[in-house]
Amino acid sequence: MDLNLIKTLLADITQFEIKEIIDNSHLHYNHLGVQNSNYPITHIQIDIINKNKLKRLEIHREIYHKLNLEIEKGLHSIEIRILNT
Repeated sequence: MDLNLIKTLLADITQFEIKEIIDNSHLHYNHLGVQNSNYPITHIQIDIINKNKLKRLEIHREIYHKLNLEIEKGLHSIEIRILNT
């Protein structure tokens, strides 16, 4: 599993633009919540441009809804950065 699956799961979002998705798992490999995880990607960062001025909660709900199955499998942390561009 790589970031391509995550990108595919988020590809049909049109309410905001996903600028970049970064795998930060290597920075957290000893984190207590993921030490025994077999899921290859545990921490991601998603940078977005909020072109429709959605509320932060709406953005988070949409992303978490799309990635729910991956979260259940072991995706541990999703950092969502809303860029002002």
